[in-house]
Amino acid sequence: MNGRRRVRTLLVAVTLAALCGPLGLAVPGVAAPKPVPLPSFDGPAPDPETLPGGSRPGPFGPKQTYEYLNPAEWLRGRAEPKAHEVAAALLDKRAKTSGFWQHALKARQDYLRKKAKDLNKYRKNPVGKPPIEAPWNKWLGPYVSNQGNDYQGKAFVQHIVERLKLGANHGWQTELHVPEVNRYYDLANVELGLYYELKSGKGIDAKELARDKAFIEAERGKDNPRRLVYIFAVPPTKEAKRLLEEAGIDYVVVPAQKKVINPGGPPHDPNDQKFKPRKDDGGPDGNGPDGGGTPNGGPQAGGPQGGASADDTLRAPDQYQAPAAAPAEIGDSGDTREEAAELRDIDRQLAAESGHPELAEDLGGVDFSTLELRYVSDTYHKGSGVQYAFKADALPADEESFGGRKAAQLASDSFFVWLELPPSAFTVNLNPDEPERIIDEKFGRTDAGRVLLEADLAMKKSVAKFIHPNKPGGQKFWDSLRGETKCVSMRQWIVPGTATVRETGDELYILDAPLQVKMESEVIKTPGVGGNTGCGQQDEASTQHNTALYRSTILPQVQNAVNTAPEYADLRRVYASRVAAEWFRKRSTTKHTAYSDLIGKGDISRWASNEKWTPRDVFDRYVQSYKNGEFKVKRTTTKGNIIYTNTYVYGGVDFTRINQNRLSAAKFAKDHPALSATARNALDAPSGEGSDVWLGGQTTAVPTDEAFASPEPATSKPLFYVLGAVPLAAWLVTGGALWWRRRTDSATGAGL
Repeated sequence: MNGRRRVRTLLVAVTLAALCGPLGLAVPGVAAPKPVPLPSFDGPAPDPETLPGGSRPGPFGPKQTYEYLNPAEWLRGRAEPKAHEVAAALLDKRAKTSGFWQHALKARQDYLRKKAKDLNKYRKNPVGKPPIEAPWNKWLGPYVSNQGNDYQGKAFVQHIVERLKLGANHGWQTELHVPEVNRYYDLANVELGLYYELKSGKGIDAKELARDKAFIEAERGKDNPRRLVYIFAVPPTKEAKRLLEEAGIDYVVVPAQKKVINPGGPPHDPNDQKFKPRKDDGGPDGNGPDGGGTPNGGPQAGGPQGGASADDTLRAPDQYQAPAAAPAEIGDSGDTREEAAELRDIDRQLAAESGHPELAEDLGGVDFSTLELRYVSDTYHKGSGVQYAFKADALPADEESFGGRKAAQLASDSFFVWLELPPSAFTVNLNPDEPERIIDEKFGRTDAGRVLLEADLAMKKSVAKFIHPNKPGGQKFWDSLRGETKCVSMRQWIVPGTATVRETGDELYILDAPLQVKMESEVIKTPGVGGNTGCGQQDEASTQHNTALYRSTILPQVQNAVNTAPEYADLRRVYASRVAAEWFRKRSTTKHTAYSDLIGKGDISRWASNEKWTPRDVFDRYVQSYKNGEFKVKRTTTKGNIIYTNTYVYGGVDFTRINQNRLSAAKFAKDHPALSATARNALDAPSGEGSDVWLGGQTTAVPTDEAFASPEPATSKPLFYVLGAVPLAAWLVTGGALWWRRRTDSATGAGL
């Protein structure tokens, strides 16, 4: 009885609240959101005990994708506006409407004014670090993403409604107002006493939570208390979990992944499917981007400069970049920790302005220094292209993620260099006796070549660190050397280890790409530390002993550093791209691929180095290290002698050949059961497998608004009606003939 009375009371309250709108009696403090239209579903209502908040909820199945429109997505990648464009935009009425170029310019101007105030305040009281200003190309990313927040939230509501069959005919309502706490809930069923607050992001709104606490407190002690449940698309943050637990509010995760729709132009009403942009809706030329990087917008000779975005990641000159996680998340990441913090603050401010502070989701918790290309797929989506995914190590969610753009650019540029140049060019040599054989001329103008040379030099420094007498292992090595000079002279070089891959149809998964360090004894002619020419003055037995000692004690440490140490991260990154490029190179021998037209052409102008360097500079630094030594250690003995250990290490990096271990389907399924889904999901949003974060992207040979346009319904084509009319006419003619025949036969029979 109490339950029915409560239901009637609530229905009256809801009815009165609904009537308040037309009468102009607005509810103070909270504006009524626009409800999401609820469909009706055939069959019985879902068992309430299996729904979120029930006694046996879920499981809710694997992750599913829902789509939403972002009216500003077409602005992504726009060039920074000129002063006269900004001035004109501030006077334009469209500056008040999200999705228009003018709105973006006004928002940018508001941001710059705020930063100017912050800077003036700092100058008056210079405490701490001065405020920094995010450049246009970095600010634009968070701005664009946050313009779709409202549509994202509503799309997630619609997704949950359809997924859980919460139909209007089963008593469900959207944006139901609870006047006692002045709160609207996304979904509610008054009869069941179930109230749902849906969150498509990882966070929660602190202001909403205060009302939710009041709601929960008001229900305590009742015979039939109403139940409030938060439904997340992804696991909430630790802070969100803590706050919900303190408030006594249950939450569940119905795994879902968002996918933004690029409209290709600024809509007057994003829900109006008949909208067609006017010519003057765009930027300074009246025409907006076509949805992704264009062939004419690729990097020019010398490579992208300064503000290069991830839009060019793995995009050949004749391809377009589709909206995806890698270009958006990587391109929008800060280049430094300070810039990443500023972009996080921008994202939070824009999310709050959008009315959805809980959707502030800066990409924290990704170690971009570990980013490597680990998945490629040679696709044909209305034009040749590729799907790809990067893998990086995960960090705690509250740590800043920065450096993604530079890491992705190196991986991408190296990939194209590996395609353009012959494999015979992929070797470098730092031998003080051979200054003329440092590196191939073209390879020496790329960042891939620079990385290989720098890694070769880094090996010398790694050896010095491991054999330093002040280190326990170094002291043991020192004491174990033999000979009067205690000398070690060798060639040491890095080569690819055996890469573990899974190739399936048009896809390649790079599961492991280790590097190997090789060595051999050799005497150098060029004088080194102390003027000696290698270990030529040392007896052969001592030299062999010292070499074997080095191989067993120091070499394993060098190899481990090459595969794990931060100073070799770029080397590991370009090697993973080498494995992917080799797959396309071999694949192109039997069929046309997305990159067949680039292989072996020798044109590296688009992917030339972004840094000022020359191979000779690296070589000279190496010779300086070789001649002077990385360290000199003084030992005070009873005789006051100074003892030197002469160690000569030189060699190179050789990526000319790659060895692969191809995993079987069964082994792949057993060892990496979730990787296929992870790589696919990474296309639309950051995806994870264990402690890894995956970010994907896609290119295509046709403009993305054409490649990914929804197919026109058959009813929109005149031929549909023509073809549909033919069988209908045939049926009518045949049916009419049969009817006439039966009528005639009947009449004849009656006459007999």
